[in-house]
Amino acid sequence: MSDIEIVSMFADGPGSGGLLGVAPEASDLTDDRMQALARETGTLETVFVLPPTDPSADYRVRVFTPQAESPFGGHPSLGTAVTLARLGVIPSGPVVQQCGERLLSLTVDEHHGTIAARGPLETSDVDPAPLLAGAGLARSALADGGSGSAGRAGFGPHFHFLPVHPEALGEAAPHPDVLLGAGFKDVFLLHWDPEQLRADARMFAPGYGIPEDPACSSAALALGLWLLHNGLLPAEPATHRFQVRQGVGTDRQALLTCTLTTYDDGDPTATVSGEVVPEPDAAFSR
Repeated sequence: MSDIEIVSMFADGPGSGGLLGVAPEASDLTDDRMQALARETGTLETVFVLPPTDPSADYRVRVFTPQAESPFGGHPSLGTAVTLARLGVIPSGPVVQQCGERLLSLTVDEHHGTIAARGPLETSDVDPAPLLAGAGLARSALADGGSGSAGRAGFGPHFHFLPVHPEALGEAAPHPDVLLGAGFKDVFLLHWDPEQLRADARMFAPGYGIPEDPACSSAALALGLWLLHNGLLPAEPATHRFQVRQGVGTDRQALLTCTLTTYDDGDPTATVSGEVVPEPDAAFSR
């Protein structure tokens, strides 16, 4: 197998999805070498697979952007698990990934995967002004009141959601210093289509070392909470299905298929699913 596999996560046809580097066996690499390789791959993130230290996990990962190590490992987990299944490192089916002390449950085969998360409904409204400024947009870009309010939501790390008119997705541009200066690591711009049950979206995430993320599974998991909080998904207990078309207006769009299951009692459960496609011409030896 190649020392580092390059794959497209949440691919929706040729040349789509978010590129990820995966080193299936990284036990012999130092921290400095991992960071150097993350710069060399040319992907937004590179995952290094290691033996687990938690007996309930199937494997452990360390995740690096070109600038620094990421503490969560949620965003690239689907690409990593599907790649390991395709290479025969793990069997298809349920799998548990360890990143630091955090465990994440997935179900994968050689081409497709699903991430599941469960937790309390942690949402709150936020002032849209700094999010608009961080995306280079005027206040007129905000969607009308029936499309939800700017807010934060998440099962672990929180993401910041900003509903905008559809044309604003193409007009937006990241202003990292403005966003970070206001205390925000990210902004998830979206236009919600209630008939298609689909969010067209873009995400700027300078706080995670990613100028623009074409496919973020962690944000897609959190989006269901935000939609529920804003009355855009039904409140009655059921499994609500929707899609996220991320990267709208860019050269690499991605498609994420999501669910949010709510109950009479207990915390909601969210899933996000997608395809993972190898990029054979991009794989290289470390």
